[in-house]
Amino acid sequence: MHGLPGQVIGGTIWQGELIFLKETQILWTCEGKGSKLVGKHVWPFAFILPKQVEVKGGGTGKYDLPPSFAKYSSGLRVDYRLLVEIKRGGFPKIDKTLLTLFGYEINSVSEPLSELRQLAYTEEIPLFGPEVDPYGWKVLPAFVVKGTLSGKALQVEITLAISNPTTYAIGYPIPLRITLKTRSKDALVLEELAKPTAIGLDEGFAFWWSTPQDDPDPNQVANNTRELHGELDVPRTIKPTFLFPRCSVRYTLQLLPLTAPGWINASDTQYPLLSERVTIVSRQGPGMNVRSDAPPGYDRSQAVNYLQSVDLLENENQIVVSRRI
Repeated sequence: MHGLPGQVIGGTIWQGELIFLKETQILWTCEGKGSKLVGKHVWPFAFILPKQVEVKGGGTGKYDLPPSFAKYSSGLRVDYRLLVEIKRGGFPKIDKTLLTLFGYEINSVSEPLSELRQLAYTEEIPLFGPEVDPYGWKVLPAFVVKGTLSGKALQVEITLAISNPTTYAIGYPIPLRITLKTRSKDALVLEELAKPTAIGLDEGFAFWWSTPQDDPDPNQVANNTRELHGELDVPRTIKPTFLFPRCSVRYTLQLLPLTAPGWINASDTQYPLLSERVTIVSRQGPGMNVRSDAPPGYDRSQAVNYLQSVDLLENENQIVVSRRI
């Protein structure tokens, strides 16, 4: 036997393989004629993976190691493998390679919550809204949708608020708030649009529930406003956000057009009403007691996981796996 090298290799595979990690250790070498191996031998070894690597063709600077990833329908993979080559001398020469794949996951954490959000979770009380806890919410710009409901023309101003900071951990809910407002004198038409089933955040994956309303008073402007609370569960089966040459995974919250019996949108419904880029991380930061804010007895069985529908977008030399949540 002439040598026993061990290697750890990481590569992005899509229309060929781009090796971004390759480290080698020599476990044993032949030193002279009397160094033949006899019997059983054990060579313990270990590799410490670097946090960052330089990538050929990836521009200047270093990139964090990407997690193991596979999208088999496109042939896109990020693989890590460990191999040991057994090289024999003499005639005939017979070499053998021992190979095994292993998984690598990144360790990213969510950012600290606002003091009032942490208080609500600790005391197990309902979350404070954007008016009381402005640091705990990102209120997106309001916009107007137009359409007709049961033959009546209607303009609805929509405001969506999402939990802030916009880094969310896998396996935990994302709190949401949505407000619908109309100047219509007949405010009752808003009731149909303010039902939880009428609002789709990423094809129904979000849960919505109505908030208690005071007795209707047609003389008060507040009766032209309806608010829903909601949350979106981030499944444990997905990968956290990562950016890497040739392969990146990014997430976007998308608010879909309203749907309700008798409602006809005046604009194109094939595009979302609103899109907001968010970051998914692998775990919650220390000391966070994030929990569901849904009311007791709320039925979540209606929720459907559409997060697994993946769109592959080709941007020059990079494949971006864009997931909607």
